[in-house]
Parts: sequence; C-alpha cells; structure tokens
Amino acid sequence: DHSEFLGIIVNPWDFVDNNSDVDDDNGHGTHVAGTAAGANNNIGVTGVAYDANIMPLDVFHTYYDSNGVLRWGANNANTSAAIRYATDNGADVINLSLGSYSPSSLLFSALQYAEQNNVVCVMAAGNGGTANPGYPARYATDYGVAVGADSIYKTITDYSDKAGNTTLNYVTAPGGTFTTGIFSAWNHGAYSTIPGTSMASPHVAGVVALLRSYDSTLTVDEIKNLLTSTASNQSFTA
Repeated sequence: DHSEFLGIIVNPWDFVDNNSDVDDDNGHGTHVAGTAAGANNNIGVTGVAYDANIMPLDVFHTYYDSNGVLRWGANNANTSAAIRYATDNGADVINLSLGSYSPSSLLFSALQYAEQNNVVCVMAAGNGGTANPGYPARYATDYGVAVGADSIYKTITDYSDKAGNTTLNYVTAPGGTFTTGIFSAWNHGAYSTIPGTSMASPHVAGVVALLRSYDSTLTVDEIKNLLTSTASNQSFTA
C-alpha cells in the first residue's frame, strides 16, 4: 500500500505463511522494490523502470539466534519455490537481494529453470567483503548476473563481495557506503537510506526491465551480454 507501488502489484505470494499477504515486515523488500520500480511522481524515489509491475514474493521468516537476537532468514526451499513461481507467473526479471555462503542444488536448479524459460535472474553478490560472491550470486558462472556494490565514486565498496577468479557474469551498481547508502521506499509509506549489494541489485534488475520493454525478443544470453559488455566496471578480482 505504499504510494510508490499503487496499481503495479501483481501475483503476490507469501511462501512462509502460504497466502497472498505479502506486507513487508522489515522494510528491506520495500526498499529494493522502490529502486527497481518506484513511481515517477515527483515524490520520494523514482525507480529505474518506473513503469514496470512488481511481483512481491515473501520468503523471509523471523527467528532468534543463539544470542537471543531477532534475525531474518530465508531457506533455500522457499526461495527456489519463489523463483519457479515468478517464472511461471509472467516475470521478465527476478531480483534476488538475498544470499548465504552455502551452495544449494535447489537454488541452482531454480535458476536454471528460470533461464530456460527466458527469465533473467539478478542476484546481490553479498556484503561480506569476500573474494567471491555468496550464493545464489556465485551461480552467475552459469545462470543469471551477480551484482556488487559501488560507491558514489564508482569504486567497489569494501563490504561488497568481489567477482573472484572464476569467470562469471558480474557487474557493479550503486550500493552506497555505510555512511551514505541508497535512498528508497520503506515501510508505512516512509523512506530510508541504507547500503548494501541488496540495494545495488535492483538497479540492474531495473535496467533488465527497461531492456525487455524496449525489445521483448531479447534472450537471456543477449541481455547478460549487454550488461557485462557495456558496464564500465566489468569485473573485480581478489
């Protein structure tokens, strides 16, 4: 119900509670959606592809860690199911602003399914400052595009996971530093400024939406090639 998304929400689904109530519980998804497709209405934020529709799919659940701190997490089964759902329900591009450092055959298979059905998956590289992306972004060796975070100076941020030494589809986009961040929509009609590769990824997903709106016949491989061959920062290695 945020003013940035009025009239553009399609086929929502909550894979944790198994219903269509996808109200954002912590603001992260709203922020990501604002960057990708916030309204062009001179209020708040204007998304990269502001005429696109948003299919909000909730895969996150709350839990308490060993220290009793409330955390948010998503399991691979729900995330994989969401990728397949989006593919089957008309998505042109899937943004995955999430990840871990453990491989998953479920995620790999879901990314393969999406790409075989001409859906582009755009994945946040991760915020661990490591030499390689987390998962599912590391699967950009085969499927999808990994996105690292750069600063206002167009240099990769310290926290952003890098591309590693294995060839994969990897670009950077605005993610902000911990002192600057990216401005976008937030819960309850508000706005917030936060950093991360989660914020970088929807910039690229928005570009993919624009490419698809310009030429609906573009294949996944053609779009991936357009992204990686025209980016000014094409790769970063450890």
